[in-house]
Amino acid sequence: MRIFFICQRVPFPPDRGDKIPTHHQIAHLAREHEVHVFCLADGEQDLDNVPGASKVAASVTAVPFTPTSTKLRALWALVSGASLSVAAFNYRSLHLAIRAKFKELKPDIVIVYSCNVAQYAEHFPGVPRVMQFCDLDSLKWAQYAQRARWPMSWVYALEHRRLLAYERKIAAAFDHSTVCTDVELRDFQELIPGRPVSVLANGVDLDYFRSQGLPKVPGQMIFTGVMDYAPNVDAVVWFVNEIFPLIRQQVPHASFVICGSKPTEQVQTLAQVPGVTVTGRVPDIRPFMDAAEVFVGPLRMARGVQNKVLEALAMGLPCVTTTLAWRGTVVPQGEGIVAADSALAFSEQVVRLLHNAAHRAEQGVRGRGAAEQHYAWGAQLGALKSAIADARAAFTGQRAG
Repeated sequence: MRIFFICQRVPFPPDRGDKIPTHHQIAHLAREHEVHVFCLADGEQDLDNVPGASKVAASVTAVPFTPTSTKLRALWALVSGASLSVAAFNYRSLHLAIRAKFKELKPDIVIVYSCNVAQYAEHFPGVPRVMQFCDLDSLKWAQYAQRARWPMSWVYALEHRRLLAYERKIAAAFDHSTVCTDVELRDFQELIPGRPVSVLANGVDLDYFRSQGLPKVPGQMIFTGVMDYAPNVDAVVWFVNEIFPLIRQQVPHASFVICGSKPTEQVQTLAQVPGVTVTGRVPDIRPFMDAAEVFVGPLRMARGVQNKVLEALAMGLPCVTTTLAWRGTVVPQGEGIVAADSALAFSEQVVRLLHNAAHRAEQGVRGRGAAEQHYAWGAQLGALKSAIADARAAFTGQRAG
């Protein structure tokens, strides 16, 4: 089968957000099918990753975008009435490239990852199409609106409404949709009723993310992620300002490592707080995770599965997260992860772990077991195969009708 796979970023290396699932999905599909990838590149430097993606795909077509052009497109959308997210990723050169390849290769199915780039598949109603929403991003903008001040709260609320309208349009046009959690499934069925949808969860590379048994730094906690992403910035700022001081009252030697690329100035400033380290980009996050005793996920804005949480569980790190971050998993509380939402409750859960080595060890083992049980990539990729089959069956049924 010839597959066109459209995604938001070059699907290599699998080291952040959407790059992780798209890389694994494409590699899996390419074992049995001819997969052609079309994507935007996160700046010129992301084009350097195209050869890595090309090792598994039949071809990779990437068009770079820049923050400046993205912002200008989003600003124009404010006036034009379009979704800011969709407009920001609207590049004519990628539209033309996909249309030319479609005419030349005539794919059997088109798969899209992220609603922001669904626009590149709108031209092709003559083939089955799968829309991987992952999260309903419109609800993310609603979360932003609740936490932002005017005028950004107004902008975010506007984007929530516009993007939800676009999500409904795409779900109606495509043959099958997927979301990544049961929570997202319930939201989808409530907001976009009557359209075929299934759950296709994220996974974690259980061989790669495995503790090497390196010595732990007593009292050390860690947060991982791309550190110019607003929810991550909000999470670490809240943790350092509100939660970390409470932990240090009980564990004076406690330390906190913020490990991830592109730290904003606000994040870098946190390194001035005693006990806080901001690493910036590192070649391998596993040694930093192995050195920590606890993973913290104080995310107050979160949708879907957090890759960082799955990776921590796989590394055998006991996790303390907010309810929003925990709800993205199917892991029961107490099986390697526990949720708390106030600064005091969050600090108490962390202190309990830092004070009790046996409890930490037990939770680490339980967390690794939960990752193995629920998030091995094989199970998730089986769900992708089912989604493709459902889309083809729906498309054939519509044609016959």
